[in-house]
Order: sequence, then C-alpha cells, then structure tokens
Amino acid sequence: MKKILLMTAIVLVACGSCKKEQFKYGGNEAQTGTLSFDGFSIEVSDETQSVKAASTRAAADMYAIYVDDADGVRHLSTTYGELQGDMQLPAGEYTLTVQSEKEIPDAEFEAPVYGTKYDFTIEAGKTTSINTLTCTLLQCKVSVDYNEDFLAMVTGDCTTTVELTAGSPLEYAMTYSADKGVQYEKRNGYFAVSGTSLTVTFRGQIEGKSQRMTKTFTDIAPKQWRQITFVQKVNEEGNATFDITISDYVEDETLDNNIAGDETILEDDPNAPSGDGGIKLQSTCDFNIEQPITVPKGEDTPFVLTMKAIVPNGVLRFTVEIESTNDLFPGAVAAINDGETTLDLVNPSKGAITVFTTILPFPYGDNVKNKTEIDFDLSAAKGPLLIYPGTHTFKMIVIDNTGCRNEIPVVFVVE
Repeated sequence: MKKILLMTAIVLVACGSCKKEQFKYGGNEAQTGTLSFDGFSIEVSDETQSVKAASTRAAADMYAIYVDDADGVRHLSTTYGELQGDMQLPAGEYTLTVQSEKEIPDAEFEAPVYGTKYDFTIEAGKTTSINTLTCTLLQCKVSVDYNEDFLAMVTGDCTTTVELTAGSPLEYAMTYSADKGVQYEKRNGYFAVSGTSLTVTFRGQIEGKSQRMTKTFTDIAPKQWRQITFVQKVNEEGNATFDITISDYVEDETLDNNIAGDETILEDDPNAPSGDGGIKLQSTCDFNIEQPITVPKGEDTPFVLTMKAIVPNGVLRFTVEIESTNDLFPGAVAAINDGETTLDLVNPSKGAITVFTTILPFPYGDNVKNKTEIDFDLSAAKGPLLIYPGTHTFKMIVIDNTGCRNEIPVVFVVE
C-alpha cells in the first residue's frame, strides 16, 4: 500500500584509491558531528489517488533536499540524486526537508507536491543517521463535480472559483451550448495550505437567471482531498435552487475530519445582464396576442394565428410551459411528452417532436436555435384546442445568448 515509489541513496563503495566524498562545515571538528546518508531512502505514500501524478511530475532523483538549523540557516540545498556520503555539521538542532518540487505553488491544476520534514540532533563527535522517510501530499486537493439534477438546471456558461490562498484562486470553468450540452473542468486543483478556510464561489446561468453562491469550508489541512459537489435542492416554496456539499478523503486517519460549511449566500449575480435583451413576440395576424384569444367554433370558421419572436442576440433556450383550467389538456400533452407539460423548442425530446407534429405546430431545433427571428403559425392548433374547453396559457420563456430573459404568455380561451 505504502511503497509505490522507493528511492535508495547512492552509496560510493571504497575500492582502491576511491574514497567516499564528505561535506565539511564548521571548521572545528571537535565541535561538529556527522550526518550520514548511507541508509537514507524515500517512500511516497499512495493513500490517495494522486500519487501517480507525483511520479510523473518529479523524477525520483530530482526531489529537493534541504538541511536547516534552528536559526533558519541553510546548510544543505541539493537534490536526492546528488546526495553522496556524509557531511559534517556543527552540533545543534536541525530539520531535514524533502519535497518533490522546490516550491509549492499557491494553486495549480494537476500539480501535486509530496514531501516531509524530519527534525534531528547533531552531537559533537558522533554520527547521526537518517533512514527511510515517507513523503505525503503537502497540499489540499480539490475536485469539483455536479450531480445530474443540477446540470439539468444549467442554461449558460458558469464558473466555480476555489480560493485557499488570498489572491490565488483557481477557476473551474463550465460551458453550455445547445448542441453539446454542459462541459466542465474535471482536473484536480492543488492548493498550498496557507490558511484553514476554503472559499467556493459559483457564478452562472441557472434556469435562465444569473446566480451567485458563496460558501466557506473550514479546517483545511494538507493531505486532504476536498470533493466539492453542486446539488439541486427544493426550497420551502417548492422552487428548485442549489447547494454546495463537500466530502473529504483524508490520508492521515488522525486528522480532524470536520467538513462543516458556513457563510452560505445565494443571490442574483450583480454582474448579470439586465433587461430582456429586446426579446419580444409580435402578432403577424389580426389577433392581439397580448389579450386572450378566443378560439372560434365550427370547422368552416377561419382561424389564422401567426406571430414572430424577435430575439436580437439569438436564441440560447426557448421553452413553452403549458397551464390550463382544464387538466385534461396539459394531461394530453404530458401523455405524449414523457410526462412533461413543458416543451423545449431548442432541444426537443422525441415526445415533444410528436406534440409539434400532431397537436401544437411549434417550430423547433435548427429553426429556433441561435435564430434572431422565428415565425410561428399556430392556426392548425384550432382543432386540438376545441376538444378541451377552458383557458389555456402557453408561457413562452426565452433566454438569449447573452443571458437576457423574457417570459411572454399567450392565452387561448375555448368556450
């Protein structure tokens, strides 16, 4: 389990005139002792899934080796591959530092750094040996994921920002397109642990609105893997919203595994585009579509209902929500549309396409996506509508490519 990477120090064996090279410091040998690397080796713990990345990022002989005294004076700065034999040090207290990289970046994707520190004492005239040291992850690893229900709420580009060191955030980008759906950053971020609070900020388009959420998690420490997940939840009013959850994989079992989060904020993004972007629906027939439209009875009574949707920035999302005072009408739509009374004109399901071709002749697919003008001819809807007396509302919800949004209801009355 532990020894996936084992590096044994180079030992020069005396042969003939060959002698083991020595480092001498301090001058007066009576006041110095010997630090021996003859049996020194390094292990890297494989208790996290990240350890493979470490072996490809830093070769074994490139691990940085430092020796500092209690006053912070550095007596040795080398690499594992350059270590040879013993070295003389003044008597005193020291710290040996081993790292797979010379520096730990504040925040970087797929950049794990492994290492350890070992305190030792040099006594005058004596030899101190350092044997095997185990390196573990020196950073906090952070991954970001989203459950399926949350992804279904996404209607535009989003960004999750994670920050541990002030001024050094990592951005986990998410892109949304009508044809490709949602794609997001799946790489792991590695953060230098300069504090104990991790701040997660989300900004993006959720159900056609620019949303922002900030949540802070405490008790951050090295060797943790913080797995951030965005989930859908339903509030007391029954509206869909979201939350951020987090779980840990902690390499050191004795580490306090407190994963509580606080400072939760859910609000409209102040940087969101304002206004409706000029989105509107205008009549191209004799009916005033801003008023309820009475559907005339009789097969021979003409019914011409045409209109045009104007979306200056192009359509990103276009849905039609059906409500009615007669439950049988939305029920008939749901029976065809996989139980749903909302019709997606940009990315229609097979059931929605059946609705468009048999009951409600809405345009869909490439005739809607990214279009700035869309013609509607709902004249053929007369027959199906007359079957269901009542007031039927088609709520057209349009989101353009800049995130602007408008809801436009069209109401039909069947006496």
